[in-house]
Parts: sequence; structure tokens; C-alpha cells
Amino acid sequence: MHAPQPISDLSDDALDWQVLLHSGNARASDRARYRRWCQLSPAHAEAAREAEALWRDLGHTPTAQVHEATPARRSKRQWATGIAASLVLLVAGYSGWQQLPLWLADYHTGIGEQQSITLADGSRVVLNSASAFDVAFTASERRVTLQAGEALFETVDDPRPFVVETAAEPVQGSAATFSVRRDGHVVLAKGAAQSGGHSLAIAADAGAQTAWHRGKLIFNGKPLGQVLAELERYQHGRILLSDPKLSALEVSGVFDLNEPQALLRTLEQRYGLKVTYLPWLAVVH
Repeated sequence: MHAPQPISDLSDDALDWQVLLHSGNARASDRARYRRWCQLSPAHAEAAREAEALWRDLGHTPTAQVHEATPARRSKRQWATGIAASLVLLVAGYSGWQQLPLWLADYHTGIGEQQSITLADGSRVVLNSASAFDVAFTASERRVTLQAGEALFETVDDPRPFVVETAAEPVQGSAATFSVRRDGHVVLAKGAAQSGGHSLAIAADAGAQTAWHRGKLIFNGKPLGQVLAELERYQHGRILLSDPKLSALEVSGVFDLNEPQALLRTLEQRYGLKVTYLPWLAVVH
């Protein structure tokens, strides 16, 4: 007798089914296999319902510009020039990264690392890859300064306001769950919060946008340029597109952060792209 499949594995499988069924390549036999999979157990059915709800919440981006199937050939000189320019960008980007005050912060993570922290008031913080924050609690206020990257906050109820300082407007929330990026982007998943004095609405796709704290990246019709920029946050080096026209190509999938290279392999297998690997650099073309 086989042991029951872990719930986390079922959730991943259910999301993989959604990617296939909405890829435009699903056949009647695939849909029949999915129905049979859903009927294997109540746990399978529940995982399917949750994945379907999450997929509906994700929404779709406008139809992307379709890139040419056979791009014009570039000369060796053009390709070499592109690689040289990419390497210059790489060095400049890496030097700038080194100057960030990550290691001086109260809490910090390296590239590809995540950390869970419980603060003095009982609030929980999950710090994403290459992120850092400082804590300054007083008798009248709970203040956190996000120095770099992104963090998910699960704040506890307390008479003192909980404030997250960013490069943009401060975010305030108590007894709430929300993620914040250094640039000020906020995703409210539960409770009430405000930014710059304005109340925030709970994001319909909060589960997808904050899936990183569960070790997943979820994309549904996201432009390739955005997907690569997001992936780059979880690995060393740069990822560059050789042709800017490719940045609009829509990408869908569920990817494991424990294996970020799998996303690049999927681009090659599913979308007909090629990836050239150089030291500290991957070029998608």
C-alpha cells in the first residue's frame, strides 16, 4: 500500500495541471486524465479546487506581441558586440549590488536564501532572497526599515502601530498579512493596511504574488521580461535578453525556487528559446 501523497506535493501537481490545461495545447485526453486525477481522493479534489481558484484570481495580461518564429540572423560581429555590452552591464550591476548595505542590517539574506524571523512583539517576518531590514521598536511604535529586497509580514494586534519604511511610502498594518518590496510595492493578503494614508485592498492574486515564501514562483501570462527580472533575484549573475522584442512573450508556469535553472530549461523546451550560459551571465535568445 502506497503512503498518501503529501498535501504540498498535491498542491504543486494541481498547479501544474492548471498550467497544462490553460496552455492552449491541452487535448481532450489531458482533460480526461485531469478529471480522473481529481477523483483519486478528497485531498486531490480539494487541491484541484484551490489551484483552480488561484488560477482564476491570477487574471491574464493583454495579449502579447507575437515574436517572429525565425528572427533575422545576426552576424558574428553583432553577437560579439551584444555579449560585450552584456558583460559591461554585468560588471556595473554587480558593483552596484556590492555597495548595498545588506550586511549591516539587523537581519539579512544572501541571494537565493530566505529566512523566517519572529520579532519581539510576536510578529513574523519571512525575508526573501537578497533582502535586509532593521528593527526599531519603542513604547509608542513598531518600526521596520526595509533596506533591500522583499519581506512578508504577519503582524500581531498591538496598540502600537506597525510601520514598514521603504524607498517609497511607508506601509502600516496591524493584525495583517502583507508583503512589501523596497520599491514600495505592497501586496495585502489578509487584514487591513494602508500606504501613504490610503487603505489597501486585499489582492485577488495575493496567493500567487506571495508564493515565493512557499518556495514557488507562479506566472500566468506574464511578459518574459518581467519573468526573467523576477528570476534574477534568486540567483547569482545576470539574465539578459538578446532581442528586446522577446520581452513581451507571455509565459505561464509554476516553478520551484530550489531549482531556479528549471525555469530557463522550460523556456527552451516550451517556448523554443535558447539560453547561452557564460560566467555570471545567461543570455536568452
